[in-house]
Amino acid sequence: MTTVPSAALPRFGAVWVTWRQHRFAIGCTAALLAVLAALLVFGGLDARSTFDQLGMDKCASFAPGTRCDRLSIEFNARYQTAHLLLIFLLVLPSAIGAFVGGPLIARELETGTFRFAWTQGAGRTRWLVTKLAVLSLALAVAGAAFGPAFQFWDGPFLRALPTGFGSYLEFEFGGLAFPAQTVLGFAVGVFAGVLARRVIVAIGSSFAATFGVMLLTVFVLRPHYMPAKTTIDKIGAHDWGVGKSYRGPSGAVVGAAEQHRLYVQFQAATDNRPNARFRDYLTERHYQIVTHYHPSGRFWPFQFIEAGWMLAAAVALGAATLWLVRRRTA
Repeated sequence: MTTVPSAALPRFGAVWVTWRQHRFAIGCTAALLAVLAALLVFGGLDARSTFDQLGMDKCASFAPGTRCDRLSIEFNARYQTAHLLLIFLLVLPSAIGAFVGGPLIARELETGTFRFAWTQGAGRTRWLVTKLAVLSLALAVAGAAFGPAFQFWDGPFLRALPTGFGSYLEFEFGGLAFPAQTVLGFAVGVFAGVLARRVIVAIGSSFAATFGVMLLTVFVLRPHYMPAKTTIDKIGAHDWGVGKSYRGPSGAVVGAAEQHRLYVQFQAATDNRPNARFRDYLTERHYQIVTHYHPSGRFWPFQFIEAGWMLAAAVALGAATLWLVRRRTA
C-alpha cells in the first residue's frame, strides 16, 4: 500500500473528505430536525389561532379564579396530548449523538478500513480532529437552529400558564443547553465506538450513557448550579421553585413527621373545604412555608454553566478518544 505524502493533501482536504464521508448522517440529522421544526411551527400557528379564538389575547392577566384563568385551563387541556408527545424531544441529544458519533470510528475498526484511513497523508491525528470539529460544529448549528421553532410553538402556552425557567423543555430549547447536549452526546458516541469497536454496541451504549447523563442533569445537577434563594412570599411567574420547607414559631425547621401532623390537623379543622388554604392555617399558628427558588434572571447564567461543563466534558472525551486512536496499531 502506498502512503500519500502529507503535502499531497490540500489544506482543507480533510474537511472535504469528512463532508463526503458523513454528509448522509449530517443530512439525516438536519432533515429530522427540519421536519420536527416544521411540525412545531404548524402546531404553533394552530395554538395561536385557538388562543385568539378563545379571546385570550385580550386577557391582561390569568389570575386564579378569573375568566381568563378558566380559559387558560381549557386552552392547555386541548393541547395536553401534544405536550405529552413532546417529552420525547428530551431523547434527541442521546439519539443524535449515538447514531452520528457511535459509527464514526467503530465502523472503521469493525470493517478494518482504519488500516487505510490512518495511513493517508492527513495522519490519524489530523483525520480525527477534523472529523470531531466539523461534525461537532454541524450538530451544534443544527441544534441551535431548532430552538426557535420550539419557542414559537411554546409562546402561547407560556403566556397562558407561565412556568419557572427550569421547566424541562423550555430550558432545553430556550438557549444553549440543547446544542451543548447534542455535542456531548456525539462525543460520548465517538468515545464508545473506540472502546467497543462494534457499531451496534457503540450506538446502544452511548445512547444509554448520554440519556443517563441527561436525566442526572435535569433532576439532580441543574437545580444546584447556584445556591437557591428563599422567601416566604409568592415567587414570580417565571421564577423556578425548587423546594419548600416549614419553619415553626421558634424559626426551627419542621421535620416531615411534624408537617404531616399539621396537615392532618388542617384537614380536620377545615373539613376539607375547597377554599381553605394550608398556608393560611399555618400562618395563624405562627408557622411559615419557605420557598426555595431561583429567580428568573438566572436563566442565562444557568444556560452558560450547563453548556460550559458539557462542552468541557465533550472536549475531554475528544482528547481521550484521540489518545486511544493514536495508540491503535494498524
